[in-house]
Amino acid sequence: MVGSSVIKLLPFRTLRGRLILLACLATLPSFLFVVYVALQERGATLHRAETDSLYVAELASREHALQVLGAERLLERLASLPVADGEGSRGLQQLLPTMLSGFPQFANLGVLGLDGKILYSVVPPPHQVNMAAIPAVQRALRSQQVAIGTYLVGLIVERPILIMAKALRGPNGRPQLVLFAALDLDWLDRLAKQAGLPADSALLIVDRDGTILASSLGLKLQHAANKRLNGFTQLIGHPGVLTRCEAPDGIPRLAVATPLKGISDLWVVAGPPEASVHALANHVFYRDLAVLALLAVFAIGSSLIATDLSVLHDIRMLAGATRRFGKGELSARAPVPRPHGEIRDLTTAFNAMADTLEWRDRQAVLAQEHLRALSHRLQTAREEEAARIAQELHDDLGQELSVLRLELERLHRKVETGAGVTEPAELLAVIDELGERIDGAVRSVRRISSELRPGVLDCLGLVAGLEWLLHEFERRTGIHTTLVAEGVERKVDADISTALFRITQEALANVARHAGAASVSTRLTDTGHDLVLWVKDDGRGFDPAVGPNSPSLGLLGMRERAGRLGGTVHLSSAPGKGTELQVTIPRSILQN
Repeated sequence: MVGSSVIKLLPFRTLRGRLILLACLATLPSFLFVVYVALQERGATLHRAETDSLYVAELASREHALQVLGAERLLERLASLPVADGEGSRGLQQLLPTMLSGFPQFANLGVLGLDGKILYSVVPPPHQVNMAAIPAVQRALRSQQVAIGTYLVGLIVERPILIMAKALRGPNGRPQLVLFAALDLDWLDRLAKQAGLPADSALLIVDRDGTILASSLGLKLQHAANKRLNGFTQLIGHPGVLTRCEAPDGIPRLAVATPLKGISDLWVVAGPPEASVHALANHVFYRDLAVLALLAVFAIGSSLIATDLSVLHDIRMLAGATRRFGKGELSARAPVPRPHGEIRDLTTAFNAMADTLEWRDRQAVLAQEHLRALSHRLQTAREEEAARIAQELHDDLGQELSVLRLELERLHRKVETGAGVTEPAELLAVIDELGERIDGAVRSVRRISSELRPGVLDCLGLVAGLEWLLHEFERRTGIHTTLVAEGVERKVDADISTALFRITQEALANVARHAGAASVSTRLTDTGHDLVLWVKDDGRGFDPAVGPNSPSLGLLGMRERAGRLGGTVHLSSAPGKGTELQVTIPRSILQN
């Protein structure tokens, strides 16, 4: 019940709603195509973002490798200067400021003692600083090569740097001083801007644990300490593939990761914000969707206006005529549209149906009048039959029984008094007279019962019953009768026998009342499937177009009897040529 009530509220139950639905379905392929184009555009955008990010990451890795190589060569070159008697240290103090100003990738240059204390720093330290614990300084004292450290917050410049150190050795090969260089990471931000990445794109240097060591986002390392790059494990699991990650600023990005050249266990991560990657594809999708929506609205509006002018008006007229017809206005008709089409065919079919139903209604009214007349006639016939039977019983059987009663009383008195009955022969004569009167009463009962339903019909069958009926008709009216039975060998069902007997009885009554005939011929044929009865007279006949002079209630009764058994009644006549009645009743109705 709830489902049906919901369905009734749906807008596409009406023709207007279905037209809207049809228009929407017509635009569905275009919508799917727009979605397909948007998906293709999104895929192309992701591919471009992946290519650009990978290019920037590899560029940053190469740039970092070149800076490390340049710093390594610079330290090697400086280490070749003489350091005896401390002259090299004084020479370095004069040379390092010039070199720092000429190489912006360096954050600081300086000289350390073997104990890690700063002997000279181009950038003055803000406080007392000892760099002995820095791993690069410790490895430089043990190695002949330039030692490359890790990213850390510089103790002097106080921002993320990469420390590189080279021991300056004397003629005996022992370290005397330690020369260090601090690589600045500001180049990451410059490189990100020069690469043309979208705003808020990230260029990060991350260690193997996912901790951000350097960033183009302006995050200081001390602020990002112990801050991990969310999604870093997936990034290095699919190097070079665009993967979703999230930096400490909370902005989701689609980035790629590539190993940092020159330093192991470090990665360069580059990628734009996820929103900017999809912005262009979404813009194209929304633009095409808006154009499609405008076209769909225009198509739906145009179709509604056109259908309202060309279709819905005619349908409303047809619906109005249908409602009036349903309320009993049988003369209601819908105006037929001029254009040929389905609506015209539907309207024509409705008008034809209305004409047929109106004719059938008139026929039903006539049939009801006939049925009422037939019912009245049957009631009158029953009353007349009851009156006739009562009269017969009173006049014949009643009188016979009354006389019999008087004779018995007279005989009783004679026997009781002994007077009047002297001889046995006289007594026997009285008894014989009483027996004759009893036989007469019995004959009266049999005659009355045979008129109600002939016993011969039940005992000897339909053919014998018709013979008896025709014989009685001829005896009463003097009209000559004949009967021909063809193929009626099987026993006829009692209902069929009764119907054919009564129809013949009614037909003979009509002949006696109206035909003025001299003879009546009757024929009964069994075709195996049907029983066919013909009753034909040679009377005056009538014109079928005009009809008989009296109301055909008898014919209506015949058709009712035959119709109950699935049969038909056909009457044919012509003026001066008599009348023929044909009745056909199928055997199969009762057999089934």
